[in-house]
Amino acid sequence: MTIRQLLSAAVLCGALATSASAGEVRFTGQGHAYNPAWSPNGRYLAFEVNNYDDKTDLHVSVLNGAIAEDARKVSLPGATGPFGSSQVVVNPVWHPTNNIVFEGSNAGGQYRLYFYQPTGAAAYELIPATAVKGDLTFPAFDAKGNLMAFVADETGAGDIRIRDNNSSSITTVMSSSSAEMFPQFNENASKILFTRKHNNSEDVFEVDVATGQESPVVGGSQDQTRPTYAAGGRILFFDNSRDNSQWDLASVTGPGGTKKVMAKSVRLPHRARPALTPDGQWVAVTFEDPAKANSVVLMKVDGSKTVTIPTSYSACGEPSIGVQDGKVLLAYTALPTGAADYRKLYVVDITDKLQ
Repeated sequence: MTIRQLLSAAVLCGALATSASAGEVRFTGQGHAYNPAWSPNGRYLAFEVNNYDDKTDLHVSVLNGAIAEDARKVSLPGATGPFGSSQVVVNPVWHPTNNIVFEGSNAGGQYRLYFYQPTGAAAYELIPATAVKGDLTFPAFDAKGNLMAFVADETGAGDIRIRDNNSSSITTVMSSSSAEMFPQFNENASKILFTRKHNNSEDVFEVDVATGQESPVVGGSQDQTRPTYAAGGRILFFDNSRDNSQWDLASVTGPGGTKKVMAKSVRLPHRARPALTPDGQWVAVTFEDPAKANSVVLMKVDGSKTVTIPTSYSACGEPSIGVQDGKVLLAYTALPTGAADYRKLYVVDITDKLQ
C-alpha cells in the first residue's frame, strides 16, 4: 500500500487516537535532540544534539520499524582533539540514494556543505572553497537528486545557487542585496521556493530556474518563513504576522493566493520546515499550549481530517514523518518529564492510527 493510500484511509475527523507507545532513539552524550529527518526509504533517521554550549552534533540511527538502533555521531573531517570539541553539524537533508548532505563548521569557522553515507564512510566536503568561497548553507535536492540548491554568501548576504550533481558545475539562480534562505525545488525542478529577509520581515518568493524571474508568494508584516510545497498546489509556511510572539501554520495556493491559517500558536521547530508526509497530503504540528503539549496533531493539508496522537511526555515538538515498507513512522522530540533536563527523540508507528 502506498503512503497516499495509507493516509487516505484515515477516517477520523478530530478524533482522539489511543495513546501511542514510542521508542526512544538513544545517543551518546548529553544535549537536546532536535530536527529529526527521515531518509527516503525510512531506514535512517538523522537528528541534531545541541548542548547549548559550544557544539551541535549530528547523529544517525538505523530503524527497523519504530525500533531504533543506538545512533552514531557524524564527525567532520579533521574533527579530533580541540577542533572536534566545538564542531557544529546541522541541517541534514537526504539525497534520493539515502545519503546525507549537511552544514558543518569546525571551531567557529565557516559553514561548508558535507556529504555522508550512513553505512559508515567518513564525511567529506562536497563543494571545495576553490569552487565557492564563504559560508554555504540550506542545501536542498530536487526529486531526482540531479540538482542541489544551496545558499552562498560569497558575494553578499546570501545568494541561491544550483549544483549539477552529475557535472559538479555551479550556477547562480538568484542574487540580491538581501539574504535569501530556505530554497526548495518544486516537483519537476523548474522553480525554487525561497524566502528573503528585508525591511525587518521575511517574505516568501518563487523563482523560475530557467529565466531567473521571481514571483512574490506571500508577504506582509513580521515573518513568513520555512516554506514547503504540499499537495494540491499548496505552499505551507510558518507565520507570525498575526501575533509576533506566536507562530501559526499557514498555507497559500500559489503565488498571490489568499493566506489561510491552518493552526494557531504552534511550536516552531528548531530548524525544520512544516512536517509533511512524503506525498505532501498531511502535515504534523505540535502546540505551545500546555494543555495540548503532550500530543502531536496530524492534519490533512486540505483541512478535511485531523488525527491527534497523544503521548506520555511533555512539550512535544519537532515532528517528522517517514515511510518504511508501507509503515508510517512519526518521530518527535519531547521532555520525558516536566522536570527533565534534555529533550529526547522518540519514534512511533502511526500506521494504524490513520486507518
